[in-house]
Amino acid sequence: MTTSPLTIVAEFRIPAENRDHFLELCAYDSAHSVADERGCQRFEAVSPMDDPQTIILLEVYDDEAAFESHLSTPHFKVFEVGVKELGAELVSLRKTARMAPVA
Repeated sequence: MTTSPLTIVAEFRIPAENRDHFLELCAYDSAHSVADERGCQRFEAVSPMDDPQTIILLEVYDDEAAFESHLSTPHFKVFEVGVKELGAELVSLRKTARMAPVA
């Protein structure tokens, strides 16, 4: 199975009182990831319409190395600290490979 591009699907549970601040952190990380990282193709935060305390990050990287590089960036470190401070729970993190359309 190929890992190019690599799509990360990270699901978080957010305390209701911290949702807006968490989304601000997501927007910050997203903007810097796409603008500052050569290997980040896309970064979005989405939420199920019937479950506002769940936030899912969809991130697309050129490959595994680009994702690993992302984890050492200053903007990710801000996000990582914020996750802890806001009591956000990482429910799952999945690394996926695109099956269709074929690149």
